Amino acid sequence: MDADKCIAALVVDLADMSCFEATAYDLTDKGCWIASDKVDLLKEHVGLRLAGFDRLVRGTVIAYGDQQAQISFQVEHQSQGEKRREARRQVRITAIVCGKTNPVTMKCRIIDASRSGCRLQGDRLDRLPADIEVFIPDLDLPISAKIVWRKNSEAGARLTWPFEPAQKPEPEDLLERLKEEEAKPKRKAKKKISAFGS
Repeated sequence: MDADKCIAALVVDLADMSCFEATAYDLTDKGCWIASDKVDLLKEHVGLRLAGFDRLVRGTVIAYGDQQAQISFQVEHQSQGEKRREARRQVRITAIVCGKTNPVTMKCRIIDASRSGCRLQGDRLDRLPADIEVFIPDLDLPISAKIVWRKNSEAGARLTWPFEPAQKPEPEDLLERLKEEEAKPKRKAKKKISAFGS
């Protein structure tokens, strides 16, 4: 991996909303590779927040290597009927949910999730409007959602992930971002101090 051709990325597993930091490299308009000690936790569909981009890039994991995964930006779209058959995964994610058009904000838990939706659990979810934004830890972008059902202390929400409209970055944009990253001052490595004085 050529360090000069790498860019920082936040990886979001769309199946369970888990996030981790990775390094993206070999970027093209068709895909890239990511490196992290957590790639073996990924399911099939991911969103990448590449450094310098304001939205996620949709991708599919197509290969795994030693702490690496190959991501394709060429994604097949599902019909609405297929989305309903997605497997829900049990999760336990603390989230902040707020109304898009009114100031209601509350803390809740996401107790199951899939690519297209999640189930929220918390007190007074009935106070939330239908159109909400969900903030999950480690992801600095809100996920737009619409509450589609409510019962007792739970609510089901359909998610609209903040993907790039073009669904893939242009190679020129990626190269420009890489140049910007290279131009930033690098952090100096911390000096290691030994207990033996060296």
